[in-house]
Amino acid sequence: MKQLLFVLAFVATGLFASSQGAVKKYRVGIFASLYLDSTFTGSTYKFTNQMPKHILPGLDFVQGALMAVDSVNSNQPLEVMVYDLRSADQSLDKLRSRNTFDSLDLMIGSVSGAEYRTLADLALLKNIPFVSATFPNDGGVTNNPFTIIVNSTLPAHCEAIYNFIMRSNPTANLVYVRRKGTQEDRLASYFAKYNKGSNGSTLLKWKTLNLNDNFTQTDLIPHLDSLKTNVLICGSLDEAFGLNLVNVAQKIYKTYPMELVGMPTWDGMKDLTKPEYKDLSLFYTATFFNTGTVAATNFTKGFTDLTNGRPSDVAYRGYELTRFFIQLLLRYNTQLMQHLNERTYRSFTEFDFRPVLNSTSGKPDYFENKRIYILKRSNNLVSRMN
Repeated sequence: MKQLLFVLAFVATGLFASSQGAVKKYRVGIFASLYLDSTFTGSTYKFTNQMPKHILPGLDFVQGALMAVDSVNSNQPLEVMVYDLRSADQSLDKLRSRNTFDSLDLMIGSVSGAEYRTLADLALLKNIPFVSATFPNDGGVTNNPFTIIVNSTLPAHCEAIYNFIMRSNPTANLVYVRRKGTQEDRLASYFAKYNKGSNGSTLLKWKTLNLNDNFTQTDLIPHLDSLKTNVLICGSLDEAFGLNLVNVAQKIYKTYPMELVGMPTWDGMKDLTKPEYKDLSLFYTATFFNTGTVAATNFTKGFTDLTNGRPSDVAYRGYELTRFFIQLLLRYNTQLMQHLNERTYRSFTEFDFRPVLNSTSGKPDYFENKRIYILKRSNNLVSRMN
């Protein structure tokens, strides 16, 4: 991985390109936080024994992206620039002052917060498709048909969870377990919205329990049914609260048959792999699921050969999104946004990009990936349910 850093120290200020004659050259900007300024003194790497964890997500994303560029088999001129947003010379303000965005045809970013919003605003201003690869939030973007959100927002996850319960277990004893909090209020409002029929009626019936962080089985048991399946929905993103729900369920599941449905935060909870939870049925959502396809296996090997490390989910995302959108650009040019659901160039993940329409203008606020996987963890295995 240290060798990759030396390569990126050059790439982030140079270009990764192929060019031919005077025909159109397609230009792509890849934006991530690489922290090269704080990692090197001149050309000397600062960290001899250990690589700081905070630089790994950006490195993984860019390594995947560069592998994707290398895999694109096209005779069309292509220039790909990697921008380190933590570099003093490559902040978005500096790039904008140099008119960098005037020449770009596509932007792909592993960014969040203010940097996400700035790139989205520039995408609208310059009519450049902007692929937000990792930020699960719309950031307040409206009326922006050039912003593409890949890592689906929380409302989309809640809608997927609701639809899954409606399809799989609508007559179960449904118990919505939450804690007090503004975020929890927002989650509850999403589920309430999806649970309204066209005539205003309530479609699914569930009990809502508003519990403290240290609740026990005594708080749950009065609301459970020993003669039918109990579906416990965790209405909080707080990992400690969710893990406590799993702990309590583990103590009583033999008496009260149950399934637990968690938020997307459960996808990264390592505690769920503990052996004491293996007999529970745990469901949660994710926008990425490595199915072990030939393409995924080949990428894993290639990444490991280059970096001596295993790729994270962010590396897979960097690869598949860069490869997918660059090939869309090369094929469709300015019509790229009309072909977001082209299946030809997909690598690992299924996408379903749909416009999220503005309630006032009726125009797209942005395009969002609505393909959300329902995953089940049981017996230490994770399987896809849809």
